[in-house]
Amino acid sequence: ASPPPSSPVGDSGATAPGDDGGGEAGIGGAPGVILMIGDGMGPGQLEAASLYAYGEPGRLFLQSLARRASVRTGSLSGITDSAAAATAMSTGHKVENERIGVDREGEAAETLVELAKSLGMATAVVSTAAVSHATPAAFTAHELSRYSYTAIAEDQALEVRPDVLLGGGARYFLGAEEAGSDRDDEGLFGPLEDAGCRVLRTAAELAADPREAGECLFGLFAEDHLSFVEERPEDSTEPDLSAMSLAAWDIVSQDPEGFLLIVEGARIDMASHSMDLAKTVGESLAFDEAVRALAERAAGREGVSLIVTADHECGGLEITEPGQAGALPEVSWRWGDHTNADIDLYAAGPGAEELDGRELDHTEVHALLVSLLTGAELREPPAVLSPDGDLRELRWKAATQALSSSFGEGYNQLDSLSLDADAQGLAVGLEGVFQWERNAVVLLLDVDYGAGTGPAALSGALSDSGGRADDILRRLPLEAPPLEGFGADLAFVTWGGSDVRMDRLIDEGGLRGLTDAYGAAPDDLAWLPAAGTFGQGVRTWDAAIAPVSGEGLELYLPWGQLYPELDGAVPASATLAVAAVLVNDGGELLSNQALPPFAADPVGAAALPGVVVFTVDSDGDGSGDGEAPPSLAP
Repeated sequence: ASPPPSSPVGDSGATAPGDDGGGEAGIGGAPGVILMIGDGMGPGQLEAASLYAYGEPGRLFLQSLARRASVRTGSLSGITDSAAAATAMSTGHKVENERIGVDREGEAAETLVELAKSLGMATAVVSTAAVSHATPAAFTAHELSRYSYTAIAEDQALEVRPDVLLGGGARYFLGAEEAGSDRDDEGLFGPLEDAGCRVLRTAAELAADPREAGECLFGLFAEDHLSFVEERPEDSTEPDLSAMSLAAWDIVSQDPEGFLLIVEGARIDMASHSMDLAKTVGESLAFDEAVRALAERAAGREGVSLIVTADHECGGLEITEPGQAGALPEVSWRWGDHTNADIDLYAAGPGAEELDGRELDHTEVHALLVSLLTGAELREPPAVLSPDGDLRELRWKAATQALSSSFGEGYNQLDSLSLDADAQGLAVGLEGVFQWERNAVVLLLDVDYGAGTGPAALSGALSDSGGRADDILRRLPLEAPPLEGFGADLAFVTWGGSDVRMDRLIDEGGLRGLTDAYGAAPDDLAWLPAAGTFGQGVRTWDAAIAPVSGEGLELYLPWGQLYPELDGAVPASATLAVAAVLVNDGGELLSNQALPPFAADPVGAAALPGVVVFTVDSDGDGSGDGEAPPSLAP
């Protein structure tokens, strides 16, 4: 693929909207809020785009905005998808992947668009994706699955209906008799027109649109997603992101009650999934051009807040050789999927100072947006246990390491084990260092400690060799610990630094049921949904690294997986026991890294040195609370 064209964005530092001191807006003192989301746009994507355009990092326009923060991106599924990340920004609720505009229980939650509409503000959502795709959908729909595209379109057209919706995705609105339609009914253009909305299909129509006050505007400029910048022909009928963003601004910024404008550069993520650097850079520069265009249009108007961020990083993109302006840098990619890398946030205007220098998550971004729209005091959202690799949120450090690692200090080590619990599940944190594609971490879990329903010794107890994680458990040379009443009902495995997502069962890791209570047999282990995510800077390829305080492998195990017969509850006064070990690739060789720790290096098969005992329901009401501190046994 040829490199993207040079960005017309000049030197950074152009005037940003408003100022941090607030002040009245240009129309009636009403606030204006602009949220711009570069889908999949992590630090690597920003650096690659800046190097290509300017020959040095940090020169994009968006990077010139006055305030900066970092954002953790994990969902309840572990590594987030766009749906869960955008839903957290839109509603303030952390959810599992694929959820759109709902809360944790799957019930419709008020989106920012709905909040702004209830306040009488004008609303607009713009995307280079199909408008029913995950990120725009999370602000304009309520569905349990991001893939319910036609149902999302109905929510957008008939229920939430922002004043302006611009992007692709006509196929989800067209009637069944029209070419390219995915619907089996008469479509949504008729109901939209009946509601006073205009429907546009080309860039020329958008440029000439004489929309009158009180009308809404739906612009659907492609059957599915808009074209990649690099592939768009000169005679394209599609508007670019800047044109759509400015058209939306020109409409909503006139509202005397204020406005909310949301803009997504969607195809950064899609290019990164393909690990196509030229397209990734082209889409990132086009997004930056849109940021600049809106910032310049808003310059001088007081009361406009501009927040620019991402939903997650995609690809694990890193620069290996910078190169010169006009040439694509040398890079490495981790894989063609999302990662849990922290992403950047840049902001200007009223409220931006509330974010400056902070480490946030998407629910905190939502809280600021609510404050800006309503004028109410900023309220910090409640903390939610989520598997993002940040162990500082876990209340109890239950065991610490006593031995230097026999598998390589700075490469593979288990330094501490932390625990917490809430009404939805159990969180386990393992601080340490982990090597990519080498060795495995195994957490053994007894859900009814004292009853001993699972195997006390794994050595020779299992025979399932149907996958890497299963085979590791089959070979594990662990004898019974020196205590009565322990039996491993479940095991969590992750090999070679593999992240485990709640919504994907993988061969290299995950939660395995070991007993018939989970539908398992010794030769056929059960694969159960759970999440395990590594924190920042704790994995290495071939160089020793120092552990990072408060970072590590964080597991989240829902009660519905641990106690499947109780529908998300726990047994009254439920007490469980856990222990962790580090083993080699095949599982047949123990390291000396166990938590609780070994007293001395094990030789051959060895007994677990002990377990951490945790009463997760301290008040006996059948709901997890994690209030009681754990203890060591024996």
